Amino acid sequence: MKKYLLILIILLAGFLRLWKLGSIPPHLSPDEASIGYNAYSVLKTGRDEYGQLLPLIFKSFGDYKPGLYIYATVPFIAAFGLNEIAVRLPSVLAGVLAVWLIFLIVNKFKNLLLTTSNSQLGLIAAFLLAISPWHVYFSRGAWEANLSLTLTLIGIYFFLKSLRSTNYLILAAVSFAFTLYAYQGAKLATTIVVLILIAAYWREFKKLLTNNIVTVIQSTVIGLLIVLPIIISMFTGKTGRLEVFSIFSYPREKETLQTFLTQGNEKVGDLNYYLFHSEFLNFSRAILGRWFNHFSARFLFFEGDWSNPRHSAPNQGMLLFSDIFLLIIGFFTLFKNKFNKVGIFVILWLILSPLPAVLSRNQVHAVRALNMVIPLTLISSFGFHFILQRLNSFKFSKILLTSYIILLISGLIYFLDSYFIHMPIQNAKLWDYGYKQVVNAVTPIQSNYKKIVVQQSYDQPYIYFLFYQKYDPYKYQSNAKLKESSFGDVGLVETLDNITFQDYSFPYVSSLRPILIVGDGTRIPVDYQKFGFNLITDIKYPDGIFTAFRILDTE
Repeated sequence: MKKYLLILIILLAGFLRLWKLGSIPPHLSPDEASIGYNAYSVLKTGRDEYGQLLPLIFKSFGDYKPGLYIYATVPFIAAFGLNEIAVRLPSVLAGVLAVWLIFLIVNKFKNLLLTTSNSQLGLIAAFLLAISPWHVYFSRGAWEANLSLTLTLIGIYFFLKSLRSTNYLILAAVSFAFTLYAYQGAKLATTIVVLILIAAYWREFKKLLTNNIVTVIQSTVIGLLIVLPIIISMFTGKTGRLEVFSIFSYPREKETLQTFLTQGNEKVGDLNYYLFHSEFLNFSRAILGRWFNHFSARFLFFEGDWSNPRHSAPNQGMLLFSDIFLLIIGFFTLFKNKFNKVGIFVILWLILSPLPAVLSRNQVHAVRALNMVIPLTLISSFGFHFILQRLNSFKFSKILLTSYIILLISGLIYFLDSYFIHMPIQNAKLWDYGYKQVVNAVTPIQSNYKKIVVQQSYDQPYIYFLFYQKYDPYKYQSNAKLKESSFGDVGLVETLDNITFQDYSFPYVSSLRPILIVGDGTRIPVDYQKFGFNLITDIKYPDGIFTAFRILDTE
């Protein structure tokens, strides 16, 4: 029976992650398009868009993406072509695999002094992860963090198995090492998980050190050798993107500090400065504030990622509202059991998992904090299991369980409505909607114009032309030129054949004729005709009201 229930849960997870995958999210993000085109380039030429042979780290927009997700995409593009579904399928499969893995991990927990040994617990954890809004959301796009999370779960599973059979320790080390090739934030996130595992299971790990020191050394060396290129890249100018997003790159303005000091008739170096106004205290407040934000009801249950609305469905927290009750009961269960090994691991992971997000400039960040979803799911499953165990122990238990199930189903329906109905319309702009339609409109008439001017943007319009035109990688590699940012952030591509990407002012003036102009609804005004331009097409957002792009020409 357990096997069939697990199959049903996995099928549910697959359905929630595959349904309308090609059209929801409503558009490829720039990162998704870059992943897809670089995978296409590797498939056709063995090189990335800049002509680098099988790189481990892809230059892309100048953000230097770890290459594992790109390589994972290659076979899907070979099978299904260069399209949205092929780019997102690796994340879908990683998400479904994670549902199975959490079932396996909980079963390993049962064998390692978890108080309960009921076989229901693994199924509950798998079910809750299968329907988790946080996990569903990031399993439906080409999110590298999702692949990294699944590799982390594989590493945890093999680590737990290695406590009984040391041969699995090497597999754990390899799995953890590969997370760094999947996602930038894994450098910190994976380190946290490994250290917590060792701390929580120190007694068992100490036996490994005593009885199987050779295996431990072999595993450590293999893991370090695998991540060595990533470590080297950190010292060769390929971490600018991380520096741009680091909270430590944004100290207070001198004027702000001086205002505080003037108000108290103080100066830098005074005792009061170190007690109340130092940069250490400033960063400490910022970090703690961000940490608490990730545990707030606003983030978890009501609004989601308010700093980056593209990271969550509209008016939907990262979890279901019904999870509040399971988490409360789950924490009670852990306290009641006096935090055994499993409890220590889960709680420490929950506390520390927001760190990659907390150390960034954003108030909250659902991608960098994605690892939180696993300890939260585990704690919720402990709560659900506690309820099931005590169904007959008090008078109104069945009524309470029925009420909870109704609340769970209602919350799930609300999330599905928010994600599948409202998100594609309300968040279309956040997903850069319209570039696909621009490429489809421009491509058939591109050769008719001496010059095409497309409004430049850090949404990287060039990558959409490469992706949707299935641009010949050999041809692009010979001309690829990224104008890199002097600040270490992403750069810009300015030309592609007869297309120029530039931040122009309207009306665009050129001696060349004919020319084609592409701009968004704010750049090109509604009275464009009085400037001598003709409308080729007006691309609307899915709401049918607001203009995403206008395409004009001059004759």
